[in-house]
Amino acid sequence: MEISDTVIEELFKMADTPLPKNVEETDILHALIQIREKKEKNQPAAHTQDSQIADSQLDAGGEQSNSVLVVDDIGVVTYQLKVLLTQIGYNVRIAKDIFSAISTFVKGKYAYVIMDLFVSTEQEGYTLLEEAKKIITKNNLNTKIIVITASNKTENKIKCLNGGADIFIKKETGWQNKLLEIMENQNNQE
Repeated sequence: MEISDTVIEELFKMADTPLPKNVEETDILHALIQIREKKEKNQPAAHTQDSQIADSQLDAGGEQSNSVLVVDDIGVVTYQLKVLLTQIGYNVRIAKDIFSAISTFVKGKYAYVIMDLFVSTEQEGYTLLEEAKKIITKNNLNTKIIVITASNKTENKIKCLNGGADIFIKKETGWQNKLLEIMENQNNQE
């Protein structure tokens, strides 16, 4: 889908962001995130369990200890992961789309980002992976990215691992236990 120059200009005005000379998809994504953040600042804060973490859970450096960002647009999966990870001591934040995922990730530090490859579309999953990796690199974070997917395609696994994912897990019988085992092993290595 092509976006007209007028719409792009208006988008960047709304975001109070300078219009780049050569606008790329990630520039538009960042502008949309800016607009969303401005909108959230102008609305009263919603205190939901998924979107709020008590200040007492932050360590002295503002870094979230044992924190996980789960990104999936399927409520059953996010609920399962939240219950499982909370039971073993993780603070869990949920994002159901790419925009809220990036916005949430930029605002905090996480031990893990667990993301479905098909967060709305496959392309959005790859975009999220790419943006998360950029944020990790830019801020020198130790965040591990775990991609979960129902896809059987080997090329998806290769593309994710080459694109910055640390771990790739296929959603099949017992995948939640495999995820917990991998996270436990990662924590024991550190």
